[in-house]
Amino acid sequence: MNSEEMIKTESLLKELFENPKNIVLVTDEQFKIRYASDTIESVFGISPYSILGKNAFDFVSEDKREAWRKCIIEAKGSASDEISFKTLDGKKVHFDVTVTNHVTNEDIHGIVIFLHDVTERKEVQQELEDENNHLDHFIFKTTHDLRAPLHSAMGLVKLAQMAQAEDRDKYIGLIGKSLQKLDGLIEEVNSFYKNDRLALVNEQIDLEKLFNSELENLKNLPGAEGIRFDFQFKGVTDLFSDPIRLKTIITNILSNSIKYTDSRKSDQFIVLEASVDKDNFRIRIIDNGLGIGEQHLGKIFDMFYRGTSEGHGTGLGLYIVKDTIDRLKGKVEVRSTIGEGTVFEIQLPNLVGEPSLN
Repeated sequence: MNSEEMIKTESLLKELFENPKNIVLVTDEQFKIRYASDTIESVFGISPYSILGKNAFDFVSEDKREAWRKCIIEAKGSASDEISFKTLDGKKVHFDVTVTNHVTNEDIHGIVIFLHDVTERKEVQQELEDENNHLDHFIFKTTHDLRAPLHSAMGLVKLAQMAQAEDRDKYIGLIGKSLQKLDGLIEEVNSFYKNDRLALVNEQIDLEKLFNSELENLKNLPGAEGIRFDFQFKGVTDLFSDPIRLKTIITNILSNSIKYTDSRKSDQFIVLEASVDKDNFRIRIIDNGLGIGEQHLGKIFDMFYRGTSEGHGTGLGLYIVKDTIDRLKGKVEVRSTIGEGTVFEIQLPNLVGEPSLN
């Protein structure tokens, strides 16, 4: 081997042993560790010298230990598998492991263990699996919920066709309610899609104008006619955020409050309080509706979850609210008492100093 080839070989070995994604261990015939690459410290936070003399199988989970021992002892060449460990700070890391058996080799008498860090690949793979499962669940539940008001409307049409003239108006009203529910669900699906796909933008927002505009649409919802709406705003600076997503948050919480209003109360109200400073934007939406039981509060932002059997919500609106707030790097808190009402408190960053989030 000439000097050029030796330099090339040394470079390859250095890359192999010092690559932060690779860990190399060498053991003797009793599987006690005699060499550990320095990269073990960057991954696990432990000195390579601290594990010298320890049995390599002590670091393998008990459920795989005997299988690995048998595989390595019986293997004439090498064996491979996937293995996971927890670092000192509790993070789970994943490795592709290749073990080469040199126990019977008269020069080495041991095994060489090569671990390649595939944590990033595993996390991406898990994220894709979660997204697919999430999408499957969403499509299944949405198509199921779309059918219900559609079938109801179709059934009412047949009844209206056979009804006496004086009863037809009643059936037409019921058909209208079914179609309104269908329209509401389609709009929520549309909000879900836009929130998931559209790029973030940053524009100056007239909050009072946005509130009044949405309120005009929401007043057509069943039960809204008996509710007193109030808007209170305090601002020391302009508000900048994503207008579509801010509209999504406000509209879904307001519509949720309308859906779960308490018609037994003579003074039904929904109040939106907002304040803006140079750093943050805060919203409080207060209603005196049916309220949410304490046992449900931790689940109301789950997809398709409904905290009460009353009302006619789909269980999708508050999921969209939480997902939207997360995308805007905000936070939300909810307080509620059955029979008294609910308070949503939202804090979002005011992006007044940032020209764009595209």
